[in-house]
Amino acid sequence: MKLRHAALVIVDISGYTQFIRQRNLSLLHAEEIISQLLESVIDKAEYPLILNKLEGDAAFLYALWDGNHAQAAQDILQQVLAFFPAFRHKAAELSHDTSYCDCDACTHISRLKLKAFLHHGEVVLKKIRQFEELAGDNVILIHRLLKNGVEANEYLLMTESFSTLTDDIPEFKKESRAEEYDGEEPIKVDVFYPPTFVTPLEVKPSASRKVSMFGAQIQRLFTRTFGASRTDDFKHIPNEKVGFFAYFKEMMGF
Repeated sequence: MKLRHAALVIVDISGYTQFIRQRNLSLLHAEEIISQLLESVIDKAEYPLILNKLEGDAAFLYALWDGNHAQAAQDILQQVLAFFPAFRHKAAELSHDTSYCDCDACTHISRLKLKAFLHHGEVVLKKIRQFEELAGDNVILIHRLLKNGVEANEYLLMTESFSTLTDDIPEFKKESRAEEYDGEEPIKVDVFYPPTFVTPLEVKPSASRKVSMFGAQIQRLFTRTFGASRTDDFKHIPNEKVGFFAYFKEMMGF
């Protein structure tokens, strides 16, 4: 068990609660979408930023700090800024790849957004078997900030102690505010809102995705042609409004 100084980062997918409560939602599709979105963000994290654990629709990361805190904070910030376009690109890609599925999960991907939280301070680093656990007041604080009064669903929130180590973010709108919890001393934070305009992305379904969906269409066609009643097996693959031959034509690139 060690006492270390660390940068703490949480990335959280906003809209998740409404996402999983949609009527007739395919839970398997929802969890696959959330997993891929989180992976797209985590893939952008580089040393010294380390994934500690996944927390449902969020990921908790940290970086141990030695030496120049300002330089380390700027490096962490640049990594976190890269999370936003990675998330947006993956969301656009998934929306395109699942356009043939009419389940509530696949049709509401565009409603999901990313929020990021940054803080730093002393933490207790302890190892339980092969797992590293972070504990202490600063870990509690950053998790507490997930519940705040910010009305937007996409933003980067830094505690004042972290923000003073970095520069302002070009093209991001900045708001300084204080969050209060149960009568305790307000926590001063800076909130940065990314530009709302996003350059349209050209995304194409991967070959494996196309083959998988094409196979699913063949299964559906034969199942219904020969009278087998297995609609539950196929209710979340390419929707009924897209005919088999239309899908075949699109897949072949005609």
